[in-house]
Amino acid sequence: MKLYWRAATKDRSGNAAILFAVSLPVLVGFAGLGVESGYWYFEQRRLQASADLAAHAGATIASAGGGASAIQQTARDEAERHGFRPSAGAIVINSPPLSGPNQNNRSVEVLVEQDYARTFSALFISEPVSMNVRAVASYQQEVPACVLALHRSRNNAMWFTGSANATFTGCDLMSNSVADDSVNIQGSVHLTASCVNSAGKVVNEANLTLEKCPGVRENIAQALDPFAHLPAPEQPDECKSVPGGPGAKTLSPGTYCGGMQLSGDVKLEPGEYIVSGGTLRINSNSLVKGDGVTFFLTDGANLHMNGTATVDLSAPTSGTYSGILFYGDRHSDGGDAILNGTANSNLTGAVYFPREHVRMEGNFQGSGGCTRVVASTVEVRGNPSFSTECTAPGLSSPLVPGAVRLVE
Repeated sequence: MKLYWRAATKDRSGNAAILFAVSLPVLVGFAGLGVESGYWYFEQRRLQASADLAAHAGATIASAGGGASAIQQTARDEAERHGFRPSAGAIVINSPPLSGPNQNNRSVEVLVEQDYARTFSALFISEPVSMNVRAVASYQQEVPACVLALHRSRNNAMWFTGSANATFTGCDLMSNSVADDSVNIQGSVHLTASCVNSAGKVVNEANLTLEKCPGVRENIAQALDPFAHLPAPEQPDECKSVPGGPGAKTLSPGTYCGGMQLSGDVKLEPGEYIVSGGTLRINSNSLVKGDGVTFFLTDGANLHMNGTATVDLSAPTSGTYSGILFYGDRHSDGGDAILNGTANSNLTGAVYFPREHVRMEGNFQGSGGCTRVVASTVEVRGNPSFSTECTAPGLSSPLVPGAVRLVE
């Protein structure tokens, strides 16, 4: 009996070993399948992230005015940077999207398909795992800006300092610089604006009030130069000069060589005033008025408006230079353009200096006027206080790209 029991026990042990050996590949396969399912989930999330980032990048390019080819290339590059492999899949980029609730020109749709080779599950199925993801990003409508700093990398491209008290009503501030201090607000400044926007970072160490934004907007697309299309005016060969002596003066359009010194009571007739070299200087205690005027500063000419001058100038409302009050030649460097004046000063039009630094200082207020400042860099210091809300005909505002976000 003992011998039989031992034989039977040996036989069962052998059966168990055989059964275990037979089932081991299946057990390993199921365990591997669980691991592989986790891997597929990870890859699916990574593929979705690549589509999300691609759609966001494409919509960012669209918000900055980029064309279809730029949108396509940027979105594709971003997808590949974050996991999409063209050799094992396909990507389709649609602007506007071809499906969903956001079929508009402010949206970009990205469809990504990717194949993944099986490992453990290849014991049961030979075909690769195919994953499909979709993402849609949209940008909000552009909003008008009162002040635009065009320089793309300068530190303090837009700088508020001293005891400035500036209010910009109904429009934004925008800096195209990607620097960490692209916009710098410091000192005893009191600044109020709809929003403060930057292609880089905003440093705020003062008193900032935003009327429409929950916070400053950083790392957004750079704004387009609204006046990049403007040609330089033709310069008459004859040079004019400002007559000297006391008494009121009336000036006519033309080329003023070596600068313009405006003193006393000066009236400007409508037209284009070309200042070739020197300084366009509005001297202390002057009263300078003119409707429908444009100043073009070239050959290194610069602008200096003194603090006790009263200036009432408005730009043309039609024609090539509609809405342009001051225009600095983009091919010459005139240094600083200094805007100063009294509380009664009005500048109705755009101050456009694509290569120069604009300084608004002293007690310049521009109350009642409609001013837009577009310059390489902008500095507000001293104690200016002005409100800029524009409905003047003929004046175009710089446009700040709208915020980009994923919507599907």
